[in-house]
Amino acid sequence: MEKLIISNEAYEEFKSFLDENKIEKYNIRISHAGSSCHGPAFNIDVDEPKEGDLIEKVNDINFIINPEIIDEFGIMTLLSTEENDGRGLSLRPLIESEAGCDGCSGCH
Repeated sequence: MEKLIISNEAYEEFKSFLDENKIEKYNIRISHAGSSCHGPAFNIDVDEPKEGDLIEKVNDINFIINPEIIDEFGIMTLLSTEENDGRGLSLRPLIESEAGCDGCSGCH
């Protein structure tokens, strides 16, 4: 089952980002960075796979994902700058949960 959806445009933009930053090993870990009233946030890091990790190979990039992320958030999607309304590359769940909380007034 596919764990990560990425368009050709997003792939090329992300690969260019890796190349510009002189990343030689295309092993990219996706990790949950926390959640806010805007929903979950994710980090990407260069890393090596560990026992139990899921690996989603997209062309020559290995995306490493802890299965708990997929269990909690479902399939992930990487959007290009254009697909993300000009706001840069974005990694998020394919089906976004309803963001919102009662704890702050910053969103209102």
